[in-house]
Amino acid sequence: MSAGRVKTWLVAYDIREPRRLRRVHQCIKREGTAVQYSAFAVEADDASLDALLQRLSGHIDRRADDVRAYHIPDHCQVWHLGRDPWPDGVQLTGSTAIQQLLQLTSPHPEEETCDGPPPEP
Repeated sequence: MSAGRVKTWLVAYDIREPRRLRRVHQCIKREGTAVQYSAFAVEADDASLDALLQRLSGHIDRRADDVRAYHIPDHCQVWHLGRDPWPDGVQLTGSTAIQQLLQLTSPHPEEETCDGPPPEP
């Protein structure tokens, strides 16, 4: 699989401190679509994913927090229990569905990015 090819990633995090949690959440929600509170679907090539992880690394405590990215193949089945998290007509079954969902819920361009140092409280 080519490193320059855009792929679907499941990026999940477990952040132990509320302030760091808010910063990580704010950063990643600009890059992907929430599939659960601390899990996002992100469309990115390897370099873009690495850049996102580098930005996130500035907001976490590596001794206490955990951020992971899992590649989701284009053709995979996803099961879920409970309420349907997707808008009507959208199913998470691979890259095409993620692209549809990203178009429906894309972040607003006027929102700030998560580049640079975190803001002071």
